[in-house]
Amino acid sequence: MYTDALGNTHFEFWEGIKLAGRTFQSVPLYHLCQNYGDAQVRDACIHLGCMPYIQDLRAIADECERVERSFV
Repeated sequence: MYTDALGNTHFEFWEGIKLAGRTFQSVPLYHLCQNYGDAQVRDACIHLGCMPYIQDLRAIADECERVERSFV
């Protein structure tokens, strides 16, 4: 992902999260995936029963953090 001089965000090198036949791509979702990994974010969405929409990212991040804490 990169942002060009006009401020347009390009996701050519990041495929996004594929869930329920849809592909989700956004800058906040990209940063969440950088922190926890695409697979863990996707698993959190499945566990919570939600899609990775912007309004649900806080709950998804909390679930990813809970899973991370369980590894320690």
